[in-house]
Amino acid sequence: MVDIGLRYLSGRVNKLVFVVFVVILFYTLSLFIVPLTLEPGTVEGLDGAANQIVHREEWEDLPYYHRAIYLFSDLNCHQKHERSYSLNGNQMPVCARDVGIFIGFSLGFLLMSFVRGARNLKDILLDTMNLDTSISEIKKTIILIILGAAFTLPLILDGSIQLISDYESFNAFRTFTGLLFGFGFSVFISGIILSSSPFEDY
Repeated sequence: MVDIGLRYLSGRVNKLVFVVFVVILFYTLSLFIVPLTLEPGTVEGLDGAANQIVHREEWEDLPYYHRAIYLFSDLNCHQKHERSYSLNGNQMPVCARDVGIFIGFSLGFLLMSFVRGARNLKDILLDTMNLDTSISEIKKTIILIILGAAFTLPLILDGSIQLISDYESFNAFRTFTGLLFGFGFSVFISGIILSSSPFEDY
């Protein structure tokens, strides 16, 4: 299995997917390393908004590496304290759901680094799940729709219900739904890349 994986990695597209995995893994690990390597109580009690930098002044006195991770995370996550984990007395750079999403991204892109490309997108995705690819196109579509719903709906429903009701999820479940979504999304994106590859055997 390892030999097969290494042979696939010699292909151009698989190298691209693997590079994406390395970048995502670096950021994912940094989410844990950064709060663990700061003095306890350095970062706590954040409450911002997604898609904007809210806490720029909070990061100015941090070391460059820590500042970069928190600043990037500030841009793409709300960083609400009650929806985030703390490590070593410091709030993690992203919320509990985003932690799960990036772990899912890492697992998905790693898995897809060892999948053969130059095939129909449906066949790649079904093969990744160890499912029969010889079935009809209609059955393939139905199976993939069901799988897609299984990976994405928990996050969509959990987040949406929180917005329109008094329901408040809990962090472990947020992380779980994020992990499902991140894994499913990264497998799908990798499948698109691999299906466009001109290489069949790497």
